[in-house]
This record gives sequence, C-alpha cells and structure tokens, in this order.
Amino acid sequence: MSFASPLGIALSNGTRITHGTGGITRRPLPGAPVVMNELYSGPSSNDAYSFAGQLGVIQFNVDCRLPRHVHIGERDTGEGVLLPERILVLNGCGLTELGGEIFLVGPGSLVDIPPGLPHTWNACPPGVVLPDGSKSDGQFTMVYNYSEPTKFYPTAQTGSISSVDQYTAFEGDLETIRFPELTASDVASRARLVWNLDLVDDLKVAS
Repeated sequence: MSFASPLGIALSNGTRITHGTGGITRRPLPGAPVVMNELYSGPSSNDAYSFAGQLGVIQFNVDCRLPRHVHIGERDTGEGVLLPERILVLNGCGLTELGGEIFLVGPGSLVDIPPGLPHTWNACPPGVVLPDGSKSDGQFTMVYNYSEPTKFYPTAQTGSISSVDQYTAFEGDLETIRFPELTASDVASRARLVWNLDLVDDLKVAS
C-alpha cells in the first residue's frame, strides 16, 4: 500500500512516519513570528485514509507496554472493517512495534499505521541519544486518532492482514504479547529511527 502524500518516509509495511524536514515548513502569514511544521498536508484524491474516530492523549512511561493489537470498526450493517490509526508523538521518545519490527519515534513525529498491521507501543527507556544530541527519558506523550470509533483487538499475529476474517483473536495471557522490556542498549541494537528524511540504524546510548 502506498500513500498519496509525499511527506515523510513510507515503510515497507505500509506505515508512514513524518518527522522534521520530512514535513512542510511554512509561516501562516508573511512575517509571522511562528513557523508551522506541517506533518500532514490533508487528504488528496488518492489518499486512502481519513480520520473521524476517537481523539485523545496517553501519557506513556516504560511500564505501559501495550499488548500487540489491531483496530476493527463495526459498520451499521454489522460488518467489521480494519481501521488505520494516526499517532502523534507530542514530546519524549516512543517505541513502536510495527509488523514485528521495532522503531524509535522521536518527538514531533506523526505515524500513520495502515489497517490490519499489528502494532504496539511503549516509552523508550532513558539514555538513547537522538541525532540532535537530546536523549530519551523514559516517557512520552501520545496523541491518538482513529479513522472510526474502535477498540483494541489483541493478537499474537505480527504480519499484516487484509480483512477481518484473517484476524486471530488472542485469548491467552496478555503479558506474552505486550511490548518487550528493553534496555537502552537493546533499543540501540534493535530499533530504527525516522529522523527528518533518514532511516537511522546506528543509534547510540549515552555514556
């Protein structure tokens, strides 16, 4: 699946992450003393997603470790439909597992997760160094928005699914599908970071 917007980096699993110069920098009015860093330019005629579901905020710390899940909405016909999700990392550093791969998400990043991609989130442990020299501190603020009203559907699946019929509900101990407990060194060796228009693999840990 591809995204119509030229912003950010499109991952092979269909997720788009927009950060920094991967967005559009503009001023709202000539000479205005503020700069807009626009992470999403609005839907185009080919854009697959629109967002009108729940909008809210979650304060994460390293103990949150959400279980892996997808989002399903129910239409008036009773038919289930897989839903995309939009996440803004307002401040701090988040970790997300997307289709079995782990990504570090820096402050000011927008993550568009496609329908049917199993994912989960946690805060990045303290001490991972970002390219601008700042460091993760073990917490982050997430702003979430769903395309339609939904809830969490836990799954042990990591591969993307294309229909609700392919979803396998997880009925065991949710601890087994929660985001793994990671140290800063684990993050540096296992995670990738979208920073501006680069996909960074060589993360560092503060000494």
